[in-house]
Amino acid sequence: MPPTRALVALLLAIGLPALAIAASKPPNFIVIITDDQDATQNSTHPRYMPNLHKWIRYPGVELDNYYVTTPVCCPSRTNWLRGQFAHNTNFTDVLAPHGGYKKWKSLGIDNSYLPGWLQDLGYNTYYVGKFLVDYSVTNYADKPKGWTDIDALLTPYMFDYNNPGFSRNGAAPVQYPGQYSNDVVGDKALAQLRTAIAAGKPFFHQISPIAPHTSTQFFTNPETNLTSVFFYPPIPAPRHWELFSDATLPQGTPQGNLYEKDVSDKPAWIRALPLAQQNNRTYLEEIYRLRLRSLFSVDEIIGRVFNVLNETGTLDNTYVIYTADNGYHVATHRFGAGKVLPYEEEIRVPFLIRGPGIKASKSDKPENHKVGLHVDFAPTVLTLAGAGKQLAGKELDGTPLGIYDNDDGTLRADYPRPKYYRNQFQAEFWGRWSDELLHHLSIYANNTWKAVRVHDEAKNRDWKLIASCTNERELYDLTYDRGELRNIYAKADKRVRSRLEGLLAVLAVCRGESCSNPWKVLHPSGEVQSWAQALQGKYDSVYDDITPFRFKNCLPYQVKDNEVSQFRAQIDAAAAKGRRRDLASGAAAAASNAAAGTTSSDVVFIADVEKHARPVPQEVLDLDIGKLFENYDIYLA
Repeated sequence: MPPTRALVALLLAIGLPALAIAASKPPNFIVIITDDQDATQNSTHPRYMPNLHKWIRYPGVELDNYYVTTPVCCPSRTNWLRGQFAHNTNFTDVLAPHGGYKKWKSLGIDNSYLPGWLQDLGYNTYYVGKFLVDYSVTNYADKPKGWTDIDALLTPYMFDYNNPGFSRNGAAPVQYPGQYSNDVVGDKALAQLRTAIAAGKPFFHQISPIAPHTSTQFFTNPETNLTSVFFYPPIPAPRHWELFSDATLPQGTPQGNLYEKDVSDKPAWIRALPLAQQNNRTYLEEIYRLRLRSLFSVDEIIGRVFNVLNETGTLDNTYVIYTADNGYHVATHRFGAGKVLPYEEEIRVPFLIRGPGIKASKSDKPENHKVGLHVDFAPTVLTLAGAGKQLAGKELDGTPLGIYDNDDGTLRADYPRPKYYRNQFQAEFWGRWSDELLHHLSIYANNTWKAVRVHDEAKNRDWKLIASCTNERELYDLTYDRGELRNIYAKADKRVRSRLEGLLAVLAVCRGESCSNPWKVLHPSGEVQSWAQALQGKYDSVYDDITPFRFKNCLPYQVKDNEVSQFRAQIDAAAAKGRRRDLASGAAAAASNAAAGTTSSDVVFIADVEKHARPVPQEVLDLDIGKLFENYDIYLA
């Protein structure tokens, strides 16, 4: 019998109260989330990130089918902490009016999201690094709720690798001239971690360095007093400038989609993009190397975090998770560098986890093939924290991740193990496309799209359908075309195409249970619960009668009437009927976890880097940050 279960059995045998057993030690959570890191172009290779493999992958597991559903930072980070798709949060952009910190606060997102839920369970919550792009020197005092301690990067210093600026808990901003941003985040993270451990309570700690995001510089012309934003490749730490000088873009990967010559099957706007010339290719190769170099300092943060966990004896009861806010492409198809597209490079991100109950993979290959999404993160953490009964009361679109496939025998007995795990999902974006680093490429305004992706676990088949707001369609058989080079929409098997269209019609407007189980909407009697079952010929008439999802117009924001699905009214009515709050189980879980903390400590550790802090100059505090972004051409997030 595993030692933890043996201990529980012994305590029960001698008659100790059940509460004391349940409250023995809730797990801690440390999350390291990078900015714009791909899972398809080898950025997590053990040569480039050795600590990630040593401390998380080998003693834990990697999920190789893990995705974001809105591939741009601020909506994606909101999905992550709220457990909802962007079409349900209605937080759909980086900046105002359809995104931005002011809208994020006005929507009340920080009134009901993961850190607050965890505090209700007796957890302390900590955050350091990038939060939202326009959390800035203008609005820093209105800090995000839910955090015991939040030390957040601020614009205009957010992507300035060698002069980062922060506000801690809404206090006056400070900058760190000449200090490397990822190192400052790492130093602050270690001080927060030691403080969290000393407090003696379970904790959640999110560490958010900016690598490998592009760097930005703000320049104010002294003659005109106008401020401009300039974008450059990411900047490595000075000690890492010469690393990986032999690294090249991975042309040998199964994707094989660098510098795609034949784009005749792609939407019209992609067909109009020029093929990159040699000077552009040389530049993109160096961008790739700079991304790897900037990530090496993040890998060093991982090693430092584990030194503290080992030193303090905290490791065994701590889940450590590594992921990214969205994916990223370099030189794929006809693009230069960026995100916001429906292709695999943008939506597929790394996700590695280790912790109590998770079997060590001891492998360089992913050992978990269940589909995972950012909207699954919050329900997963809540379930591992012992609050699984609360999920129904939070209007979540996600479901706990399929880590039960890697149970070492001690994973929580109440962790869900469904017979039919969700292996299909939707992705979405509203807005324009612009290349982040090849600035000669024209901006494309109508980059609003929805997509549905299916992983047929039984037959190991993968499919994707993309619906653009121009109502152009793309369909890819990802099993044989991982690079999305051959759009087979016109010649695909009719049965495959009709099922994908049916799923898209539901998932594009899903809420709550219909997001994790669209089959219940498509087949109310319950006879179909998987892709394989839906492909049976006897259901052809069901899918032939479904009107495909469509956009009426290309809009850079969400308007429900513009996104037409025959299932919208039905799904909205079911969500309204099922809305409820499970207050009793929430109170019980909070009491259980609150009782688990040992004597609380008021010790606060101060990072050594704070000796370099300087007040932000008044002229910067006086900047109108919103005005700086009015005419921006690049997606900052």
